[in-house]
Parts: sequence; C-alpha cells; structure tokens
Amino acid sequence: MSAEGKFQAKYSDCLENFKELSYDGINNESLCQNTVYKYYNFDKIFKKEDNNSGRRPASPDALIFKGRTIYCVEFKNSFEESVREKSIQNKLKGGYHVLSGIFTELKLKITNYKLIFCVVYKVSKRNRKRRSTANSYSFSLKKYGFNEVITNDVSFFRQQFIEKIGQNLSC
Repeated sequence: MSAEGKFQAKYSDCLENFKELSYDGINNESLCQNTVYKYYNFDKIFKKEDNNSGRRPASPDALIFKGRTIYCVEFKNSFEESVREKSIQNKLKGGYHVLSGIFTELKLKITNYKLIFCVVYKVSKRNRKRRSTANSYSFSLKKYGFNEVITNDVSFFRQQFIEKIGQNLSC
C-alpha cells in the first residue's frame, strides 16, 4: 500500500481544508479560503502519535500527497520579511524527524518519496512580482533532508498548486 493509502487508513480523522490548515489564531484569520479540498493536519497527526511525552517538536501545518511526492506546507500569515528563519528551520528539522518516525511505523521508506517543504506567506503590497521556482527557496533550508524547499507568497503557491497538484486553489 502507498504512503497516501496508509495515511488515509490511519489518519483520515486528521484531514482539514486549507482555510482550517492556514488559520492563524493570533490574528484570527486564515491565509487561504479554500474549503473544498482536504489535506492532513500534521499537528493533529503528531498529537495522535505522541505518547504524552510533553516534548512536541515544531512541524509544518499540512501534508499533501501527490503520487510519490509529499508536500510539507507551513503557512505564515505574515509577510516574508517577518518570517523567522530559526522558526522555519525548527519546523523543517522537527517535521522531517516526526515524518520519518511515522514512515518507519507504517513500514514505509521515506527515501522512496520526494519531499518538498513549502513556506507560504502573504503577498507583499510593495513587491507583487513573483520569483521563479528555482530561486524561491531561502532561509538556508535545503540541508534538512528535503529534496526541494520552496518559500514564496500565497499567489505563487496557488499557481504552483494548480500546476503540480492539478487542483484549483482559491487562497
């Protein structure tokens, strides 16, 4: 059985839409408004797996499966310049560690999958020009076990989502 099939069997109760996944409790708003498609809430999966250790590593908000590619998505309801590098690095490290453990438990090899980490933030009003995918990773993130790291605004994410996932996304 594929990773997506095993996750569906074990974590179907952890599925949420993008509006829920991108919700920022501090600002009381969601970065995305889409309520159609559902993906895995990584925090809920971790809480389900945590044996009350009290030590919860930082992790991304969402997991999206597309064949042998897994997108780990972190939504930041702020502008790029406000996103803290250390926070993202911690989510990369913690997310990879937790995901590796889950894959081992599900008898899957994480190395058989392409892992893409996405950091999605608000569109800056002063600089709406989008960068290309090749230049979109930053925060010194690529060294944490992921095949690709993309950091860009929600407009760029929406376009890439349509192209790579094949579903329309209204963020």
